[in-house]
Amino acid sequence: MDKCVFCSITKESKGEEIIFEDEHFIAFLDYTPIFKGHTLLIPKKHYQTIFDLPDGLLEKMSVVLKRLSEAVKAGTDADGILLINNNIVSQSVPHYHIHVVPRHSGVVLKGFMWPRQKYSSGEEKDGYARAIRDNMKRIMKEL
Repeated sequence: MDKCVFCSITKESKGEEIIFEDEHFIAFLDYTPIFKGHTLLIPKKHYQTIFDLPDGLLEKMSVVLKRLSEAVKAGTDADGILLINNNIVSQSVPHYHIHVVPRHSGVVLKGFMWPRQKYSSGEEKDGYARAIRDNMKRIMKEL
């Protein structure tokens, strides 16, 4: 898919915002995060929805998602995480993806797809990416 923004990211996967990459998947910071450290996990190959994803790939993605969730939680000092996946309805990018959103106790979510946040600077964004990426590397080594 030439015009898919996520397919473009898989081809140009250089940069501080990349959290994890292997032969099948890539994870990166969300451009407009719900909370800072909000990360997306996508398959490198284009599949529009969960219904299109081969079962074996979905199984592999679940394992990576679990590890990435641990890394986001640790890298942001979050109390928990929120996983979001839209298919067709409310799917802003037609490339299968899962949102891994850090959650902190007492911070209330308001409405669906809540007001988004911005990083105060590129350095702040890089700091979140580095912390999550470092935790992801540590977690993957422990396997």
